[in-house]
Amino acid sequence: MASILVVDDEPISRRAIIYALEKAHLQAASAEEANSALQLVQEKQYDLIFLDVDMPVMNGYELCAKLRAMPQYKKTPVVFVTAMSDFDSRTNSMMAGGNDFIAKPFLFIELTVKALIHILRAKLSPAK
Repeated sequence: MASILVVDDEPISRRAIIYALEKAHLQAASAEEANSALQLVQEKQYDLIFLDVDMPVMNGYELCAKLRAMPQYKKTPVVFVTAMSDFDSRTNSMMAGGNDFIAKPFLFIELTVKALIHILRAKLSPAK
């Protein structure tokens, strides 16, 4: 079973992402801010991480850069899920180390399919 982390400061958004994942029989842990997420990733290895961009204290780009600096998270898929869907936000998400981008409001099926694709792609790629 894949281990997924959802990081979003908005409780409704966090719950919607978790609900979409549950529809595909995927379970997720969640954090409402970046520092909590950093603590969680040090305690457990996650196979996929969903990040909001606009969060207090540390935004999603900064959190993704910190994750990428950790050896165990260099290749873990990170998907940004955010209302900030302009070109600059999409570019910044890739520059921070993100693998994918989903604009809010999102379709449950889009989020679920992307989650499954990233999990399967990671499992099928040869370990390095």
